[in-house]
Amino acid sequence: MKLLTLLFVFFTGIYHAQDLAAFNAIYTKTYLETSQKDFDKALKVADSLYSISETPLLQTKSLMLTATLYQQAGNFEKAINYALQSEKIIENTDNAIWKARVYGFLSSQYRFIGLFEKSKKYFEIGLNTAKDITNPEVANNTKAMMMQEMAYNNIGRRKFQSSIENAKKAEEYTEKTTSSKQYLTITNEQLLGCSYYNVGKFEESFRHYQKALEMSKNTPENYMTALIHSGLTLLYVEKKDLKKAKEHLDITLRIAEESKNPSLKNEVYNTSEKYYAATKDLEDYVQTKEKHDTVKKILQKNQQLAANKSYSKIDKENVEIKRNDSSKTIIIFIIVLLFLIGIILFIRYRKIQRLNIEHFKKITKELDEKRSVPLPVVAEMIEEEESQSISQRMMSSETEQRILDFLQKFEESKLFTNNSVSLSYLATYCETNSRYLSYIINTHKDGDFNNYINTLRINYVITNLRNNPLYRKYKLATLAEDAGFSSANKFSLIFKKVTSFSPSTFIKYLNEEGLQDQNVAELREV
Repeated sequence: MKLLTLLFVFFTGIYHAQDLAAFNAIYTKTYLETSQKDFDKALKVADSLYSISETPLLQTKSLMLTATLYQQAGNFEKAINYALQSEKIIENTDNAIWKARVYGFLSSQYRFIGLFEKSKKYFEIGLNTAKDITNPEVANNTKAMMMQEMAYNNIGRRKFQSSIENAKKAEEYTEKTTSSKQYLTITNEQLLGCSYYNVGKFEESFRHYQKALEMSKNTPENYMTALIHSGLTLLYVEKKDLKKAKEHLDITLRIAEESKNPSLKNEVYNTSEKYYAATKDLEDYVQTKEKHDTVKKILQKNQQLAANKSYSKIDKENVEIKRNDSSKTIIIFIIVLLFLIGIILFIRYRKIQRLNIEHFKKITKELDEKRSVPLPVVAEMIEEEESQSISQRMMSSETEQRILDFLQKFEESKLFTNNSVSLSYLATYCETNSRYLSYIINTHKDGDFNNYINTLRINYVITNLRNNPLYRKYKLATLAEDAGFSSANKFSLIFKKVTSFSPSTFIKYLNEEGLQDQNVAELREV
């Protein structure tokens, strides 16, 4: 009650005096501090600011504060709605500064929900509006923020080289301003750290993240602080310094858990998964993945809802503009055509899926059959090839059978998962020479030495994937290393060559097969 009374007195003072400095102080504190700790309280403050605002500028700032809070909470629909209200108010003024900020914010929101063309449109409007700002200090400040928005846009589209260029351009504008310079610089460093990490320049990335961390030490913890520690976590994982990675992960997790921002949680949980995968902590990995999946569903739902609303608005505007226009017929025709194409593509997709599943079952069946087929007896094979003279045979049947027996032991021993295994190594193991061994492999194993080893390794992975559901959660690099492949890329290529499926597709079919078996078992119990 005392707090409400103090707020009433304070806001009343602003109402009568319209003290811009006091207004800005509350605005900044609410945005940077209150919103991170008490979202509902921050919303009430923003609403109170709007209710006592007398000028278009203060009304716009209040509405934009509310829009920003909803954006942090992942409610993109409300964020866009409040920003559009701000746009209607500010566009009737000559305040180029806040026009540019509103346009920049809308550019961000449409980027979040995947409407990149609409995002680009608002970005261009905002950048052009910034040219009308007469105060060089404020103009450079605004242009810096616009270029940062474009950098985030390109990161979202995985155009990291472009995002680096955008951040460097923002840096140029930041150097020409003193207003909010620290926050702009921290954001620039985080953008560069993120972009360089994604193009594999880890040392450069580390330098920028460290600078951002150093500069942010005297500022309140917020969304940006969490992103910086998240980036450093990933870099220390790359360096295999898991102790340091854990220190930064703990900080970014604490900030994310205290925040109601699903976008931040999504970023941080993604980082956590990579850390737990690196430490092979399956329990924490699975728990984090469950949280991550929940947050992703919330984000996708909010993004889809906002996108649908935006599309709905666009459609209404088009209908009003093109009312009584004969193009309606064309639109209907296109929709019907797309619908028919969609049906055709869906049928084709189902057919391909059915063929893929049949092929998948064939692979697993053949693997099971291979295990049940006994080792061929060379003596019997020779009797079937009586037409071949003794002089044409490379070795005696006893030698051939002995090498096959050794190969059987080799396959059962799983020594083929050793990534240094070679033809000479295997020849020594089989107590023979490379020429005899190559002949046996080509004759009895349907391929040369490399194909033989690669097939054994792929079958080994498939067996583990089928028998151990936890194995399916491992990263491709882990599966590749376990089977003896030199890289995840080589493993993926050979896996597809042997099975016609990528590893991820094969695992997906295995999971679906397991779910079907579980459902059948449950029905039988009923």
